[in-house]
Amino acid sequence: MKTKDFSRRWLILLFTGILTVTVPVWNCDGAPAPIGTAKDLGMAFVEVAKKVLPSVVSIRSERTVTISPGESFGKDFFKGTPFEDFFKGDGGPPSKQRQTGEGSGVIVDARGYILTNYHVVGEAEKITVRLYDQREFKGTIQGVDPKTDLAVIRVDAENLPVAVLGDSDKLQVGEWAIAIGSPFGLQETVTVGVISAKGRSGLGTGTYEDFIQTDASINPGNSGGPLVNIEGGVVGINAMIIQPGQGIGFAIPINLAKSIMTELIAHRKVIRPWVGIGLQDLTEDLVKSFNLKDKAGALINQVFEGSPAEKAGLKAGDIVIDIDGTKIRNSQDLVKEVLKKNVGQNIRLGIIREGKTMEIPVTTAQMPAEPRERKTSEPEKKEWFGLGVRDLTPEMAKQLGLAKAEGVVIERVEAGSPAQEAGLRPGDVILEVNRQRITSEEDYRKAMEKVVPEKGALLLVNRGGSTFFVSLRESK
Repeated sequence: MKTKDFSRRWLILLFTGILTVTVPVWNCDGAPAPIGTAKDLGMAFVEVAKKVLPSVVSIRSERTVTISPGESFGKDFFKGTPFEDFFKGDGGPPSKQRQTGEGSGVIVDARGYILTNYHVVGEAEKITVRLYDQREFKGTIQGVDPKTDLAVIRVDAENLPVAVLGDSDKLQVGEWAIAIGSPFGLQETVTVGVISAKGRSGLGTGTYEDFIQTDASINPGNSGGPLVNIEGGVVGINAMIIQPGQGIGFAIPINLAKSIMTELIAHRKVIRPWVGIGLQDLTEDLVKSFNLKDKAGALINQVFEGSPAEKAGLKAGDIVIDIDGTKIRNSQDLVKEVLKKNVGQNIRLGIIREGKTMEIPVTTAQMPAEPRERKTSEPEKKEWFGLGVRDLTPEMAKQLGLAKAEGVVIERVEAGSPAQEAGLRPGDVILEVNRQRITSEEDYRKAMEKVVPEKGALLLVNRGGSTFFVSLRESK
């Protein structure tokens, strides 16, 4: 009995000790915050909500859309059934309908400026903003930036509560993340999670992708609302979710948003530096084709005509490995580094060209509002590796939307061939084979005859005016 009593006492003491163990919470700088118990942690979230909620707004946007005959409930509901034709409509005139959307925003200036997403307000004809105190105002667009999915709107009010903007560069994976907004129109919703990852890209949302990933619940209507840290500082603007995934949401880093916001408030548009090059990441096959040591760098696949890059002598096939001494790992790194520069600033690009390392000085220019005609510096390929090609005539070039009849056009791509696996398709134009310019089918065949199938061929391809490299290799 004494042994059992002794064991019971030890269990009680151990359990009591567990309950009194403090729960550490970490700030952005890595130092432990003064939060001791689970109750204190819960109160910390309460304090964050009290601090940030007054600066968060609900946004209702309205616009008129044209609906074609048959684009209705019936068309989608009965699609793929024997009743599909019945609900296609009679071919009558299109109708106009009023479309509404819900989103969120955060007040960033006491004069009434509100930061939100472009997709929330970008095409709106009417914007209604509801504040935390339930007052409603008409919102007007100050400026939009579709490339980053950001926008600034303004309401006619003063002395508004302003959110504290944090520093997204100091974020650490694993620290607390709190999303605030109006999902499904439910105002003042607060959800809690952690920072799951940083620097996410390749989501197909636009030119500039550098997302924060979080598992704090984000739903339709949260877009444009703030993602905040445990101290109540805004570290991101909630932007999107992945369907049907759960616990996977993305936010635009606040440091990027601050620079865009400042431009939109001051100029109503974003003035960006530009060098005029198209980029792609290096693959293992491209590394072998260019005789590189690794995949670090960004491959230039096109040079815009009349751009600073063309004037500086950059070429398709150059691999950028640093900008002003800052190492470049991929094309996204290069884009981010260029955007840090000023218009008219002299920069130096470290590149690899045909195995040689060199530096090219470039002076940035203001990014044009519309894409310029791209300079296609080389031809394309077809025939070997499952490709069938023919000469590109001026008429065909015009049909394909190309400025020049240069290269050979792909007529067919064999199923299961290396060309199909690489994504080539009829209508693509081959400009180069192993860095050799192709001006005719004869050039193409001569170049391909020199190709060693096991080593593969490096092709420069033009598709709709954009050029890119493809490495083809026959499997043994």
